[in-house]
Amino acid sequence: MSSEFRFSIKKTDTLRNQIYQDIKDAVIGGQLKPGQRLREQDLSRDMGVSRGPIREAILLLEREGLLVTQTHRETVVANVNQEEVAVLLNPLRILLESFCIRKVLNQLDEDHFHNLDNIVKELIEACKNEDLGSVVKKDLQFHEYLVSLTGEPYLISLWSGVSSRIVFHFMNNSHMHQQDHFAKLIQEHSELLEALRTKDWSCIEPVLKSHIY
Repeated sequence: MSSEFRFSIKKTDTLRNQIYQDIKDAVIGGQLKPGQRLREQDLSRDMGVSRGPIREAILLLEREGLLVTQTHRETVVANVNQEEVAVLLNPLRILLESFCIRKVLNQLDEDHFHNLDNIVKELIEACKNEDLGSVVKKDLQFHEYLVSLTGEPYLISLWSGVSSRIVFHFMNNSHMHQQDHFAKLIQEHSELLEALRTKDWSCIEPVLKSHIY
């Protein structure tokens, strides 16, 4: 594992979840690159924990497609190409988010829209500051909030796996998306929020599809 990046030592009881989130953030954030090796013993030393919770976290990240472990070989950071995003991941994401939004659409109230509006404002601020890590987190948070309203852990897990790989590709090709301080990204989220306010799926669907593609 690269000596340029170090994990913080864990000091609480939620070790597996912390380790999972820290490795995931490092992969999506670009601190850990595609093909980079992750050794349990190195992670154990860097984080100051036993290898058990690290192994559990790695298994979760393998299920999300962010890490790959081949038989008798070390774990490495996965790679995601444009074809996979276009042909598989984006269509899956549209199916999942469409299902979730339609499921909760009639339940959306002013509190929900207020929360979504705050996320968009924070996204705009991150874009202005050119803080790519925060941009990605706020982008994900907007969509995750809608998915989480279903209260269905399986749907949330499915969506997380698909979206994580899409964002991973986004981060590794971020130069393609930073034109005009992410103006297109801001516009798309604002338009999607306004479409959601109509509670009319015929208005929401084309905006959602345009945003994801």
